[in-house]
Amino acid sequence: MVANVLHMEPQALLDTLRRIRREHADTPEYQELRQGLPDEWPI
Repeated sequence: MVANVLHMEPQALLDTLRRIRREHADTPEYQELRQGLPDEWPI
């Protein structure tokens, strides 16, 4: 699990992923990355 590799608590990881989504949702790079992920992923 990513949180374990980064030595983060799972909630801290989710918070970071949600922040990335908020801050970068309108960029072409984010949109391209997001297309390849399942809808339920938090990023």
